[in-house]
Amino acid sequence: MSSHSTQLKRVRSKPNFGLPWLPILLGTATLMFGITGLVAVTAHPSAEIRIIVEGQQPWNISQQTAQAALKEPVASWKPLTLRVTDRTLSLAEQQGNLAPDTDILLSTQLAQRATEDDTSEAIRRDQASGKAAIRPYFKDRAQDVAAGQDIHDAYQVNVGLGHGPLAVIAAAREAALQLDDGPPRSPLPWIMGTALGLLLTAFTLSKALGRRSRWEARFRRLTTAQRQLAGIVLELEALEVTYLAIEEEQRPTGFTTAWEKVRTTSLELARTEQSVAAALYERSSGMTQATAKRLERFEASLTRLAASADAVMGAGAVIGRFGAESTFQRLAAPLSFATRELLVRLRAAPGSVIDPGIIADLESALDTLLAASTGENGSSAHAVRSWDRAENVLKRQAHAISRKLRRMLPRRPAVNPRPAEDLSVLRATLGLNPQGSWQARTALDVANATAREAFGRLPEFDDAPAPKHHGSPVNPALRTGIRRGAKVLGGTAMVLVAAFLSAIVIVILEDGSGTALTGDKQLQGLHFVPDGSRFDEEIIRRDFQDNFTEDLQVTVVPRDAEEDLGLSRDPRVLTKDQNPNDPYASIRFEPHVLLEAMWDIKAQHPELVDPLTGELPPGHALVPVWFFNNGYTIVPVRMTGEVYSGETTWLKRFDWNTNLIQLEHSPEQAVVYALKGLSIGLQENNYREPDFPLDALFWFLFPAFVLLLFIGYQVLRYGGSMSMRLGRFGKGAARLRTARTELEALAIGLDDSRLNAVLVAQQGALPQAAEADQRLFESALALAWRMAEELASRPLNQRLGGDYLLQIERLEYLVSVLAVRDTDIAGRARLLLAAMRRAD
Repeated sequence: MSSHSTQLKRVRSKPNFGLPWLPILLGTATLMFGITGLVAVTAHPSAEIRIIVEGQQPWNISQQTAQAALKEPVASWKPLTLRVTDRTLSLAEQQGNLAPDTDILLSTQLAQRATEDDTSEAIRRDQASGKAAIRPYFKDRAQDVAAGQDIHDAYQVNVGLGHGPLAVIAAAREAALQLDDGPPRSPLPWIMGTALGLLLTAFTLSKALGRRSRWEARFRRLTTAQRQLAGIVLELEALEVTYLAIEEEQRPTGFTTAWEKVRTTSLELARTEQSVAAALYERSSGMTQATAKRLERFEASLTRLAASADAVMGAGAVIGRFGAESTFQRLAAPLSFATRELLVRLRAAPGSVIDPGIIADLESALDTLLAASTGENGSSAHAVRSWDRAENVLKRQAHAISRKLRRMLPRRPAVNPRPAEDLSVLRATLGLNPQGSWQARTALDVANATAREAFGRLPEFDDAPAPKHHGSPVNPALRTGIRRGAKVLGGTAMVLVAAFLSAIVIVILEDGSGTALTGDKQLQGLHFVPDGSRFDEEIIRRDFQDNFTEDLQVTVVPRDAEEDLGLSRDPRVLTKDQNPNDPYASIRFEPHVLLEAMWDIKAQHPELVDPLTGELPPGHALVPVWFFNNGYTIVPVRMTGEVYSGETTWLKRFDWNTNLIQLEHSPEQAVVYALKGLSIGLQENNYREPDFPLDALFWFLFPAFVLLLFIGYQVLRYGGSMSMRLGRFGKGAARLRTARTELEALAIGLDDSRLNAVLVAQQGALPQAAEADQRLFESALALAWRMAEELASRPLNQRLGGDYLLQIERLEYLVSVLAVRDTDIAGRARLLLAAMRRAD
């Protein structure tokens, strides 16, 4: 084989774009910060509060009953000890001077009967005075006092619900909340930091994605140019097979010169391609302005080479006597169309203005040109000369018609040149005047313009719509508007989704906080002990709407107000007990008396309570209804198995501040009101005002979700632009792998193919043609490799269109042709070897 044989080179599939490490590091740091914040906000304490009960306590409170009622330890951020005593705290203890093994000291003594309607903060301080204290915890002593008040309130309120040991446990839980030594629970700083990290991640990822997109655009331009160069080389190799088969003396000098120039230019571009590709593949130079200019110069040179190669191949078709007709038709088409238009205009001229002989001569010149365009006039040189003569005759006819018509006009008409292909290189390669096509076309354009000015416009030519350019089916402005509209819609959707997610978080927090009434369960049972003779159960069920959050059994117990509470609505008693300093003295109850009455009820109905703790079990409530002799009723308390916690008031019916009772005319309405209080109170139980406003949280979450969704979109774009070469996904992936496997086999057997080609060439009549055939095979194999590598390196978002499958089909066809040729050469070589052995 010749030393100029094409060497098969496999191209690198894709530059090493690398990973966007800065966005990855920022995103990872933001993720870790967010996770840390989530852990901090949702963290639960792991230490415990130890409860020690001393002395003789009321309401069944003891060390044993407290431990029995404690189903699970009271969690706290650090180990604490709650000591329960039955005495009033000393002044030193109230100031925080507690025993070394005591962190919270709680007295079970309760407030005395109120003598005035005082609902201010002062009454809370008076009620807690001498009854609760904590070891100094806050810098401000007033905060220690307020924490002690809250701990005492938790105990006192739950005592008013009929609790004993559970009231102590409620105080321990409140102490754990007040002496919270854990991390900050507000999510706002964490969300703000996470949003800042997301913003930086989105910004850097956008920059990295833009850089990668620009780099990939350059890479795609390079691969397109490389594939175009490989195609030009392949076509030149194919033409060389015929070129070498022509005797050297039959080759025109101009064609040989043009042929050598194209070959030299293609080799120079091949070397340029390697340097441009090397610069583009390097991370240090791939995105520089110098590389961009080198790529632009390479593309421009390739465009000029393509035009020159096309002209050479067109001329070769004429000289080699294969496909000469198509080459001449390229030269004849614009002249033919312009001539026929001129004939129509001349025939439309009025009267005898135009001599019929002129029209006949023009038709004859056109027929001669079309006959010459067939390329069947003897040798290739004779065909070219025939074309040149016919073209000159047509041009002279056009000039003559223009001169004749111009005499009829006062001035020269304006001429609008027709858009046409530049054929100067092709003509020069054929040995024709490079400007001949342009001169003939200009002469016909001038003649048509003159005829239009002389004889008027023709609708079929002058009023026809401008030719449409099919290169861009969609108006660029419209395409830009559609793209911009899609971005606006996508951004709007992203904002709406972010707002929706933020709202969902707020709703979940509101539901968890207890502010929303979400109860939808019916009352499981309404019982009257000993019987319901004093109540109309139908009225109660009619007027009460069930809205409970748990299955609840309610027991209603009728009691005598005067006997249990020492209260009476008898006018004589009211007059006797009248107090001029307290107008509401007749409707105030004694707290201790009411508490004792509550525990008497539980003692009289042991089946309703736990035998050890004396507490109502969960899912049970007891509503005592005290009756007066005049038919009035009161329900000053509601006893339940739930422990009160939080900041709502519906569940704590016991009025510790004023000790006032509310009279009801109907026992049914008293029960209905009590059930309503239970329903709302149980739903709102454990609610505490969050440390942060939920409205502010929404506006912190909203931008964070917007940024998160935007980053997700960028990650999808980045993933869609990444190569799928290492995967087994995408349309046509199996077919592409099969084609690549066959190419691997052809590449491995390339040395055998070359040896077979040498043998066939040595025994053939035209060894140069055989050598050119082998180079053609290797060029086609290199082109197939470029196609396969380019298709394999396409990102996922470019594998979804029909063009991708069409390119795979073209690759499969090329591989099959190469395989057939390789098999044919190998078969011919085997036959020659067999014949040579028989000859020996």
